[in-house]
Formats: sequence, structure tokens, C-alpha cells
Amino acid sequence: MSRSWSRVADRLAALVVGLLMAAGCSGSPEAKRARYLERGDRYADRQQFREATIEYRNVLQHDPTNARASRQLGVLYYQLGEPASAFPYLLKAEQLAPDDMDVRVKLGAVYLLGSKPAEAKKAAAAVLAREPRNLDALALLAGAAMTPGDVDEAIAHLEAARSDLENRAKLHVTLGTLYLRKRDLGKAERAFQEAVAREPRSAEAHSALGTLYLAKRASVEAERQLKIAAELAPVGSSARMRLADFYLLARRPDEAKRLLAEINQKAPDYMPAWRRRAEIALQERRYDESLQALQSLLKKNPSDREGRLLQGRVRLARRETGEAIQEFQHVLKLDPRNAPARYQLGLAYLQTGNTQQARAELKEATTIAPAHAEAVLLLAELNIHSGAPQPAIEDLEQLLKLQPALLQAHVLLGSAHLARAEPGKATMAFRKLVTLAPKDPRGPYLVGVGLRAQGKAAEARTEFEKALVLAPAYVEPMAHLSGMALAEKQSDLALNRIRKQIAVAPSSGGLHHLLGVVHLSRREQASAESAFLKAIELAPQLVSAYVALGRLYGAAGRYDEALAKVLAAVEVNPAALHTRMLAAILYERTGDLAKAYEAYEKILTLNPRFAPAANNLAWLHSERGGDRDKALHLAQTAREAAPEDPHVSDTLGWIFYQRGLHHRAVGLLKESATKLPGDPVVQYHLGLASLKLGDKDSARKALAAAVSSPLAFAGRDEARKVLAEIQ
Repeated sequence: MSRSWSRVADRLAALVVGLLMAAGCSGSPEAKRARYLERGDRYADRQQFREATIEYRNVLQHDPTNARASRQLGVLYYQLGEPASAFPYLLKAEQLAPDDMDVRVKLGAVYLLGSKPAEAKKAAAAVLAREPRNLDALALLAGAAMTPGDVDEAIAHLEAARSDLENRAKLHVTLGTLYLRKRDLGKAERAFQEAVAREPRSAEAHSALGTLYLAKRASVEAERQLKIAAELAPVGSSARMRLADFYLLARRPDEAKRLLAEINQKAPDYMPAWRRRAEIALQERRYDESLQALQSLLKKNPSDREGRLLQGRVRLARRETGEAIQEFQHVLKLDPRNAPARYQLGLAYLQTGNTQQARAELKEATTIAPAHAEAVLLLAELNIHSGAPQPAIEDLEQLLKLQPALLQAHVLLGSAHLARAEPGKATMAFRKLVTLAPKDPRGPYLVGVGLRAQGKAAEARTEFEKALVLAPAYVEPMAHLSGMALAEKQSDLALNRIRKQIAVAPSSGGLHHLLGVVHLSRREQASAESAFLKAIELAPQLVSAYVALGRLYGAAGRYDEALAKVLAAVEVNPAALHTRMLAAILYERTGDLAKAYEAYEKILTLNPRFAPAANNLAWLHSERGGDRDKALHLAQTAREAAPEDPHVSDTLGWIFYQRGLHHRAVGLLKESATKLPGDPVVQYHLGLASLKLGDKDSARKALAAAVSSPLAFAGRDEARKVLAEIQ
């Protein structure tokens, strides 16, 4: 063998050994980890975030304590609009690298998005203790400000940092947002304009300014600023989402959908756009389309908690209650302290009639997130209706410390005090509503209710009149005024006052119904009939008018005559639901149940959410040996379509009573009896339901009202018997 060949052989041997060694090294855990990290960083730099997350998760499979991979996953999921997915990685990254202030701030932001402002504030404070001029932490502190004192504290922190951060748009945007919370639009506008001046290419600054103009109803300028922000921001960004939301508020849904579709196409991994499309479809009752968008989202991330939560809401809207409960429980398995999921689960249990479990879930939601207004308000309403106003008062007072301008909280607080026979305290709560919203007619109306409960009739009348000035078609204050006049045996005064109001609001079906009630009290049947017919013509969904007209025809024995007229009207205009409704009622009253069923079903074919037909058909199924499950479904549909109608509340409450759901029944029946104190059927139902709960005092009061009524009703004998047993 020649020397040259020997040298070549040596080199080949060395090369083979080197390759073998390299192969061995490349297969080591350290080499794989480095390779995955390098690929993840490369994908992240290209904004291929979904691919990057795969690589970083690969790192954690080989090295679960890798701080960098945990950090990157948390940050990327946060940028993708998936805070729930970001949370465990950010939490792990904070534990592994407690000095990483950016991780702490983002973790705080996730807490804030999850309705946990206390935890967010704690995270901000920890960062600011080490870096007092950390602008992201200052912004987080501002976002976590729930009370007026918190807002002032956050402003003070920002002002202290102004000299160092004057040129940063985010400082001024954050200040402007806080001034908005203080309702100081002038200072807010100046702050946002300063933000734009400091950084003209800041999408955040233009977006904030656009949002302010929207609050000022300057829609043209708002759209201009939001469009600038959207052009400056990435395709998948909150700035573009705000523009889509603007289009929705401006009732331009097609433009919103086009923008969201563009985001889905160009940034398919940006989850908020998929969620918003699903939310829009849900609001428009296009449930299949909503589920389709959610399937696209969940295919990319099956553990997306917000997507799962939204899918549960769609199932709930479709009355697929079992599936909805499973979705909400799935979310809670991933995150037991998810307050929105607890709230939705409470709604689902309400849909099944399980009030006790619903209240337990709502209480858990409010414990986790005391500022979750919807949960607090619904729980308070349930407590009031179930005869437990004191817990409602405590929860509402706590909520008002956090959100003092929340109007419905003041309304319910006053209602709770009324339920405790504390009309003075109720009136004080209602007066705060007047102060906060002087143009809201509910304020003076409810003040009038409180004053009337105190026996201050003259002052109450003044408040009811104020409410009618603000809202001429507002039926409730007019009902009080006419009721007070009738109680004082001044039927002429009641009649003339209603006529005067009808002259101001001639298209109000409710006022014409009241006119019919007063005519009936004067035994003026012909005038009452005309008024009820006019009420139905103007407000086809007004259940009370149909009930009153049916009773009138029954008392006069004029069913055949009335039916002939109504059927002739149906022939002339088959699409007029109110005439079809009258025909169905008359069939029912004459005992022709087959035709009544058919007529109600036909109406619901034309309009599945026509509350009067759904309510009456539910009653037929419940009381005449029909499908009781269908009765419940129809009654719930009627309740959704007409949540304030007392006859609908009575029907659903009675169906719950028959199913043994007495707590749920009493809440609805109390609501109905409050609005229909003279209806013996409602009082009879309330009496029986109250007795089932062991509330004999309420049962006696309701049953006594029922048996003393001059109106005939089917349960009078049973009401007398039960009343005698509990006297």
C-alpha cells in the first residue's frame, strides 16, 4: 500500500469517526433540546406562532424545567389571544425565573382577563417594587383598578413616572383610560391625543382615541382612528378586532364579518377572530354557523377554554342543556376557578329547573370574582324571588363598592329592601338610580313605588308623572296611577288620565290594555273590547290583552260570534298573527282543543318565538293531558321572548310546581303575583307553591286573595279547602 493511499485511508477513518460522534451528539437530549429551541425561535421570528409552540413543547418533553421554553410558550399563547393556554406556562416560567419581569406582567394580564383583578394588582405591585418605571406594570395596575380609590392610586403612580416615560404613547393611553373610568372625557381625550402626537404610528394610541370618539358618538372620527390603528397593527391583532366591534356597534355586521374572515384567512392561528365570528353567529341565532367556527378554532387548540365556554353557550341556546353542562364542566376541569364557566353552568342548571344547584354555582362564581356583575345580579334576583333578600343585599352592596355606577344593582338593591318591608331604604336605593341616570324613566318610577309602599301617595303620584314625562309609553307608572285612582273609587279620573296619556303615546298597546281594564271595572264591556282589540293590534305579543279579551268573551257568552269575526279576518290576512291568536283562544274557550292545538302550532310555525302562542300552548299541554316536556320547552321559549310578562311567569312557575321544582316555581309566581295582584289564578298558584316550601304565612295571604276575588276560576274549591287547613 502506498503512503498516499495510507494518508487517504487515515482521513476517511477520521471522517467516519467524526460523523459517528456527531450523530451520537445530535441524538443526545441536550442536542435535541437545542435544536428544538433553535427551530422554535426561528418560527417565532417569522411569526409562525403555532409552529413555534410545537417546537417549544418538544423542548419541555425533554426538559420540563426549561425556563426559556416555558416563557416562550406563555408569551406566544398570550399573543395568539389564548390567555387560558398561556397561563400554566407563564406560571411555570415565573417559578423558574422569578426575576423575569416581563413574565410577571403577562401573568398579571392573564389574571385580569380571567376576572381576577386582585391577583393582577399583586403581580403589578411585585414588578413595580423592583422597577417603579416599568410601563407595562403601570398599565397592568391601571387595568386592575376596580374602585375609585384604585383609579386615583393608579393615576398617581403614572404621574410619578411621567418625567421618565413622557415620550411613550402607552403612558398617555393608560392615563386616558383611567380618566375615562372617572368619566372625565376632556382629560381622556387630551391624553389620547398626546399619545398619538408622541407616537404617530402607535396602533394602541389611535385605537384608544377611536374608542373615545365612539363614546362621544363621533362615529365618523371614531371609524377613521380605528381604521388607522388597524392598518398599523398586524392582521391578527386587537386593533383589528376593535374595528370589527365598531362595525357591529354601528349595525354594519357585513363589514365586521368581512374583516373577521380576512383575519381568519391571513392569520388563521389568531383565535379571537374565530371566537368573535362564533359569537356573532350565536347572537344572530345561526347556531350551526357558530359551531362551525368553533370547530375550526378547537381543531387548532382542543383545550381552548374560551372556545369550549362559547360552545357551551351555543348548546345552551339550542336547549341542548346536557351537552352545555358537559362543556362547562370540561372548562372547569381545566380551570376550577373560571368564574364565567361557573356563571354559565348556573344558567344551565336554571334551564333544567335546578335552582338550588344554579345558586350554588353562581355563589361560587361571585366568590371567585366578586366583580362578575352578571353572576352577582342573577344570584341576587334568585335570592330575592326565593324569599332570601338579605344575602342579595349583602352581595349587591359589595358589588356597588366595586362598580358604584351599575344601574341594575341599585334596582335590585331597592327591590331586596322592598322584599324585607324596608320601603325607606328601598327608596334611597332608587334615588341613587335617579342621580346616576336622570333620563332613565325607571328611576322616578321606582322611587314612586317606594314612596307608595310608605303610604306617601301624593309624592308617589308626582314621581310616576315624572316617569311618564321621560317615557310617555311607560305602562307601569300609568298602571300605578290608574290603580290608585280606582282604589279611591275615582274611575273617571283613572279613565281620563289614561286617555290623556294615549293622546301622547297613541301607538302603545300597553296603554290601550290599561284603558280596557278600567272600562271593565266600570262594566263597559263594549268599550273594553275595543280597547283590548286595539292593544292586540298595536302589540301582538301582549299576552295580558289576549287573556283579558278571552275572559270578556267568556263572561258575555259571545264565543261563536267572536270566532266568526276572527276567522273572517284570518281569511283576509293570513299573516296577521294576532288574529290567528284570537282564533286559537276562542277555539280553546269553546272546548275545541284539537283546533286550538292546531291554531297555536300554526302560529309557532310562522313565528317560533311568538310568546302568546307558546305560553298558551304550554298551558294546554300542561293542563289538558298533553306532552309535559313540550309544555316546559314552550313555557321557557315564551319566557325568553317575553321575560317581563306576568302571565308567562305564571305559566312557567306553575309548570315548575307540577314538576316538584318548588323553589324555582315560587320565584316566578311571586314575580307574577306582584304584577297581577288581582288575578285569583296567579294567587292560587303562589299559595300552593309557598305552602310546599313551608311558608304558611305567604300561602295564607295568597290563597285568601284568591278565594276573595269576584272572578271565577277552576281552583277556587281547592283554594278554600287548603286555606281552611292552614288557618
